Amino acid sequence: MSKYFDWRIDSGKKVWTTNLPSFNWGPVLATGGGVLFAGGTNDRMFRAFDAKTGKILWEFPTGSGVAAVPVSFQVDGKQYIAVQSGWGVDSAGMQAQLNGAFPGKYPEVPEGGAVWVFAVR
Repeated sequence: MSKYFDWRIDSGKKVWTTNLPSFNWGPVLATGGGVLFAGGTNDRMFRAFDAKTGKILWEFPTGSGVAAVPVSFQVDGKQYIAVQSGWGVDSAGMQAQLNGAFPGKYPEVPEGGAVWVFAVR
């Protein structure tokens, strides 16, 4: 189990904490609408978080781990979030070390390569 934190840069205080099933190997996209998007856990989920509370608003199982930067774009007035799913060399190597240190605790994540695109309502 890993924790995901949100810190106030201006005060240096922790705002919220969310528990995740593993270490997070992926970056986070913060949107102007108060939603954070992140993958990076070995359960292969891509998640949306409420930026103020840390509550998981939505999650989707991808075919592999998400270690890429999510991006936001707009087409004809509709907002989309896209992210590449595919466990890479760094995260796969660290996964192997974790499995050696903690046998059976962290499931293997298949390598892959897909771009997932989600419409935002």
